[in-house]
Amino acid sequence: MKRLVPSCLAIALIALFTPRAANAANITIDDASLEGSIIFNVGQFDTGIGFVLDGTTILSPSLGTASATVSEGTVASGPITHTFTGQFITGGDFVQPTSGVIAFTDAGGGISDILTFSYTGGGSGGIGTLTGSFVSDVEGGSALVAPDGATLVSEATPFNFSNTQITASARSDIEPVPEPASLLLLGSGLGAVTMRLRKRKAAESR
Repeated sequence: MKRLVPSCLAIALIALFTPRAANAANITIDDASLEGSIIFNVGQFDTGIGFVLDGTTILSPSLGTASATVSEGTVASGPITHTFTGQFITGGDFVQPTSGVIAFTDAGGGISDILTFSYTGGGSGGIGTLTGSFVSDVEGGSALVAPDGATLVSEATPFNFSNTQITASARSDIEPVPEPASLLLLGSGLGAVTMRLRKRKAAESR
């Protein structure tokens, strides 16, 4: 028994001082899964303010996770720009890029989503802060306009903006591309209307 107590104490001390794998913060912004909505999934924003979306704390400082679904907006209201801030413990200085403005382009050449992000703070054992915004176009509404200097990326591929001690990505909704058969049908219809108008005009001119 006397030998058991020192052994247990030694094991406890080793466990206490053995380096453990660091926990990494994570965020995914998903505009592709739910029509008309944007889903924010976050985890392990473990210090400071935790994670705040549109002024509301959705994750208090912890190693836990949280999810929030917000509206893209409506034709009447227009697109809604959602702002976010999260704080987490870093294991070093941030790497490039520490900020960016990303415009997702759809197949027709328009802009479907715009992401802005910026990392500040950091350092070994320091506090990192991620701030940013995300806005999506609205079905049937006005097209988004890419800000000056924005980096254009395809909506088909999620954009990775991970950094030191954080995994981050944003996924744009993909606008449907008309099928060749649909385009052919539309062209045939327009051709028929044009021919009918020409015949009517020719008959009226006689």
